Amino acid sequence: ASRKVTRRADGGVDVEWHDSAARHEAGSPNVIGAHAVASACKALTEAGFDTLVAREQYLVRTVRDGLADVPEVRFLSLFGDDAPRVGVLSFVVEGWNSSHFAAALSAEYGIGVRDGLFCAHPLVRTLLGSDPQTQGECGSPEAAPGEKSLNAIRVSFGAGTPDEHVERFVTAVKELVRDGAQWNYRTQDGRCVPDTSA
Repeated sequence: ASRKVTRRADGGVDVEWHDSAARHEAGSPNVIGAHAVASACKALTEAGFDTLVAREQYLVRTVRDGLADVPEVRFLSLFGDDAPRVGVLSFVVEGWNSSHFAAALSAEYGIGVRDGLFCAHPLVRTLLGSDPQTQGECGSPEAAPGEKSLNAIRVSFGAGTPDEHVERFVTAVKELVRDGAQWNYRTQDGRCVPDTSA
């Protein structure tokens, strides 16, 4: 904010303020952040966007193909099953609350996914075919009725995701659907968590 600061002979200070946008600049600019973004853009450009998109589409296709024989899994799509997707799949698992399924993936397989209505409540509810007035996003199987609304699960992949991680995810989903959760879960603060009290 200051253009020039000088000390007077009497010990006081004179300040000359910027009169432009620089006066409202809060400290030093984020030079490290700007450099990091530039480096990331350079790395993505060097890798080739077509190559990155092809890799992510391959990963998504691998998951869809791997779970094609699991009728309980229903993928959600705004533009249809044949629409191109890059790195993200949203789905529901019949007979499972999304919070319970996500908690089991995390606790029993070490796989993190997102569950709920994300940042698009009306859209996800439309894709789910659920009542837009339904309240509650989470809950384990023994949750109160208001906590058991249908929600989605979202898994994300990036160009750096190894095939092994995708195969592990597909195996985990199949095992949970086939065998059920091996741990007990309970609702805590509206979220499904492993029940460590037993």
